[in-house]
Amino acid sequence: MAENILKKCRIQLRDGLTDALIKNLLDDLLENNVIGSEEIEDIMQKTKTRTDQARDLIDNVRRKGRKASEILLNCLEKQDKFLYESLNIDSHPEISETRAHSSHLPITTDKPKFKNEEYKMDSNPRGLCLIINNENFKNPDHKRNGSQTDVESLTALFKELGFLVEIKKDQTASAIKQLMTNYSKDRRHGDCFVCCVMSHGVETGVLGFDEQICPLIDITSPFNGDNCPSLIGKPKVFFIQACRGHDMQSKVLVADGSFASCIQKPGKISYSIAKDSDFLIAMSTVEGYVAVRDTRSGSWFIQSLCTHLKEGSKRGQDILGILTKVNNEVSREEGILIKNNEEIDVKMTPQPFFTLTKLLVFRAPKASFFF
Repeated sequence: MAENILKKCRIQLRDGLTDALIKNLLDDLLENNVIGSEEIEDIMQKTKTRTDQARDLIDNVRRKGRKASEILLNCLEKQDKFLYESLNIDSHPEISETRAHSSHLPITTDKPKFKNEEYKMDSNPRGLCLIINNENFKNPDHKRNGSQTDVESLTALFKELGFLVEIKKDQTASAIKQLMTNYSKDRRHGDCFVCCVMSHGVETGVLGFDEQICPLIDITSPFNGDNCPSLIGKPKVFFIQACRGHDMQSKVLVADGSFASCIQKPGKISYSIAKDSDFLIAMSTVEGYVAVRDTRSGSWFIQSLCTHLKEGSKRGQDILGILTKVNNEVSREEGILIKNNEEIDVKMTPQPFFTLTKLLVFRAPKASFFF
């Protein structure tokens, strides 16, 4: 029986479960109705060590019996094939019965169902990754401390994923627009284009370091089918770390764009998500609200994105599944903003938009690996 397998390999499994893997398994178990939200909160208590969390996860599922244990084993194989195989689970006599039942389990795989369902991702380099980081502004009080941490995390991640990474710092609104036009005409495009923009922001777009607005449409439209034929049928991915308003969802550390006095609005500039196919635009927060950035450890959204994209790429997970996990993790974060000597509780939820037509899986080159 599957619960006996968990009992026999309990110690090795406990020691092999990383913090990220524990969270991923809990997400899968919740989705498959093995455990509930209250059980997850109990397992993930911050006072518990990683070892305690891993032990409680295993024991909680094992006590639920055979079917729950089978689902955990299937989730483990899907999430971390290396750990699964290192436990020699398939060598247990009980595994044949587990496999017999597993065909009836509601477990999905990350493999595409059809040959052409997944975007091609094997060019060398994979493509261009442009990182725009507006850290310093005309008003020195608006410096985005901690943003360099995000740059370092994104650079390391996309280099490992096989992208040619280029960084542009402290760009004006007009310079950002011109950069987009220039890169849309770049002859070095591979299978995918990635653009990460980190700045202060408002409802209508992001701010240049001159504190003027660059509308989102000016960032994305140069890459549509009419303006960028070389990327037709290929994914265009934009990660935007910036506020989209001044309201607090409740609990934040630093609010990108939370200053109002320096923003001159020459009339509301409307924008919409590009209607063309093969776009993914992942915003750090929902419209109307601030985004969170810690002055030392970086932004909640970018740091969570880097963690889950790094882990997910190893397992062949598609980007939308990864972003769902990012939404889940970021929405659970808590912070406090000190404003006018008053503590304000703040929370945050990212928001992706997409017109992707296939699964988008960031596959690192075979010779690449993560440290």
